[in-house]
Amino acid sequence: MMNCTPQDNTKKVEEIHLETSRKSLHYVDQKDTPELVGKKSFYVSSYSNLYHQSGKSKIYFTVVLSLRNTSPTESIYFTKIDYYDSDGNLLKNYLKRNLEIKPLGSAEYIVEFREKVSGAGANFIVEYGAPQELKNKPIIEAVNLGYIGQHGFAFTSSAQEIKQ
Repeated sequence: MMNCTPQDNTKKVEEIHLETSRKSLHYVDQKDTPELVGKKSFYVSSYSNLYHQSGKSKIYFTVVLSLRNTSPTESIYFTKIDYYDSDGNLLKNYLKRNLEIKPLGSAEYIVEFREKVSGAGANFIVEYGAPQELKNKPIIEAVNLGYIGQHGFAFTSSAQEIKQ
């Protein structure tokens, strides 16, 4: 059974573990990325933990950031995936190089259950663009998975565009 007592959130940021579920993703240096048009930024809620039982306990979640290219013909380039805590502090920048997702491809990044630093208001800022205006917009969402005892549950958080 999961320990549902409040946890000490004083761990160092370096201990946050986020990984991609596949090693075959295609990363591209900035100089090799085509000129991108129609760049957009999105806010994605990441519920790494939530309070329950009158706020006396927390439930911790595994969070999967899912990036899906819905276009059958166009590649998309992700230029930023940043992870922030509940106070809006940048915890980590996850892209050192741009991520190209080919037509109908996808990428997933996982914030593991053991990550306890970011808090209930954690979020991602994700930016992407393409060499031409996209006919089919990508799906960007977080899937939040948790359990209490023998009861598992999951819910999604859709991306919200940040107008600039």
